[in-house]
Amino acid sequence: MKKQSSLAPPPGIKPVVLLSHAGFLLIGAVNTLLGPLLPLLEARWQIGDAQAGRLFIAQFIGGMFGSLLSSPLIRRLPVAPLLAAGFGLMSAAMAILAISNWVAGLMAIFGSGFALGLTIPTTNLLTAAVYPERRAAALNLLNLLWGLGAVINPLLIVLLARDGWLTLPLLSLAAVLALIALALARCHSASRLEFRWQPGFSDCESRKLVQAGTPNSCVCPHKFSETEHNPSSVHAWLSSYALLIGALIFIYSGTEAATGGWIASYAQRLSAATPRGWVIAQSLFWTGLLAGRATAPVFLRTVSNEKLVLFGLLTASGGMLLILAGDEPSLVSAGAALSGFGLAPVFPTTLAIFTQYFGARASQLAGFLFVLASLGGAVIPWIVGVVSARYGELRLGLLLPLCCLIVMIALQLALIARSAHARADKQAINFG
Repeated sequence: MKKQSSLAPPPGIKPVVLLSHAGFLLIGAVNTLLGPLLPLLEARWQIGDAQAGRLFIAQFIGGMFGSLLSSPLIRRLPVAPLLAAGFGLMSAAMAILAISNWVAGLMAIFGSGFALGLTIPTTNLLTAAVYPERRAAALNLLNLLWGLGAVINPLLIVLLARDGWLTLPLLSLAAVLALIALALARCHSASRLEFRWQPGFSDCESRKLVQAGTPNSCVCPHKFSETEHNPSSVHAWLSSYALLIGALIFIYSGTEAATGGWIASYAQRLSAATPRGWVIAQSLFWTGLLAGRATAPVFLRTVSNEKLVLFGLLTASGGMLLILAGDEPSLVSAGAALSGFGLAPVFPTTLAIFTQYFGARASQLAGFLFVLASLGGAVIPWIVGVVSARYGELRLGLLLPLCCLIVMIALQLALIARSAHARADKQAINFG
């Protein structure tokens, strides 16, 4: 078996790693910023839910372009200035958002998404290179920092915002991001750090490092197992199993983004809601997501991957029902936490099932899977806004995530049946 080489960290890169980890906490805040800001931005710009939904499209499309550019840039540029540019762009986007009108704000959200697409893969690759012997633990810590940023962010917004005025929280965030960018630029000028691929670094390994630690992340094995499922990429994606998983990932990503993005606006519109109440709902959703991903390995000791996904979807459905039925912020917050907890294992566990099923071909197929995830995250939250604007009731818009959960349960049952059928066929062949 050919031994895979790893990334070799250049000397003196530890300061860059520390700064990138501090920045990753801020990335978690920026990545989930639309949720707590949405009710305040709608009031400031005098826009409806349909227009507000376009902000999700702008962020996810920007992130998709940034992610597509990150791979060639990482291969050609030193890591410190690349990260400095990403954090600098993020800082500028936050500053523009603090003082801009609707059109400029839309472009600022696109710019922040583009910056996230650059910095998230780069930071993960850097972390994996510096800690090759403790790679999984290091990437999990990085993911934890992202989650902490997502949880703390809504609380800071409500503490710093005064009467809906967003200048102070956004400019404060922009200032801290700018400090990270300047510090990274100084690191580069002092030590001329380089971070490049070494020959023999496999496609499987690169995809593992790029995706691990992102909000929807899964650390795959170092080597995919060889299976009988080894068709061409096009034929593989036309198989029923791949189409089912692709549909599940598309709908899941949009459901997570729609629930996390609109829950603060929904809680804010309840008659008894206070600013503290609706930001707590937002924070509890991400807290539930963190708790669910932390406890998923414990559940996997007793249940299969497929059943864990099914149980998670059922739990999230219960949370959404509680959100839609609740007329009190406390019930909505409890439903948000339950929804986040149920959604938590769906993406990483489904990705693990995907890689196991397709074996060595999974590394070539996974790229399109993440494109589907990005598209779902852009489209479904936007549709929630359109429905809300059309009927004048956000509760009706949030029926869409509940419907999506029901569809995902049906898809997961089909995947379980498909897997059972495949195992039965394999056993029949072995005994035959």
